[in-house]
Amino acid sequence: MTIIAIIPARSGSRGVSNKNIRKVMGKELFGYSIEFAKKLDVTRIICSTDSSDYAKIARRYGAEVPFLRSGYASSDTAMEEDILKDLYDKFDQYKISYPDLFVWLRPTFLFRDREAVKKCIRKMVNDPSLSACRVVTAAESRLYRGKEGILEPDFDDHGRSMVRRQDVEKKYRVYNTDVFRGNPKNCGPAFLGDKVGFVEADGLSGFDIDNEADLAIAEGIMNMLGEKYRTLYS
Repeated sequence: MTIIAIIPARSGSRGVSNKNIRKVMGKELFGYSIEFAKKLDVTRIICSTDSSDYAKIARRYGAEVPFLRSGYASSDTAMEEDILKDLYDKFDQYKISYPDLFVWLRPTFLFRDREAVKKCIRKMVNDPSLSACRVVTAAESRLYRGKEGILEPDFDDHGRSMVRRQDVEKKYRVYNTDVFRGNPKNCGPAFLGDKVGFVEADGLSGFDIDNEADLAIAEGIMNMLGEKYRTLYS
């Protein structure tokens, strides 16, 4: 079975300039994803980037960059299905065989659970009916929406002002790591398919770097964890 890890790392960023190559503990963000991929026993590691400078950095960490991403898949409004379509087009152009599985490693997650990702891969291998498998983390289910200045529960609170977390249906955050089949028909908006399994990881695995404060928090957590970081999250 062929498995290709994809690290999507465009050079533009709205919130943090050049976010994907910003350094935490002296290492570029997408460098962590590339080094993580090396421990998954995948067939290839490919960085999808629009920048020749990013490509040089990615190769230094051990990823392949056989081509640069197209402009339409690198804009501020591009979605992951655009990146995936560009990958399939470039695979055809450069005669790269489609893999059995893609492992999609977003660079802004530095605290991935390696065993959880491997479990996702095993689920996909052992259950051909699954279209994808996601690493998830528990999310707050007791959410409220604002309507004309008034709070309304977005769940059934049974008319109570305080509801225990245990009494509400469990919900998950999903944008961490995805494993899905390398099928050229899956580059539309629903590219994960209609039967998506999941593996739950601890809450820190869902920490997503989105701004300058998050970069500082990530570095602080790594300093605090020390050697445990490499054991638990890399």
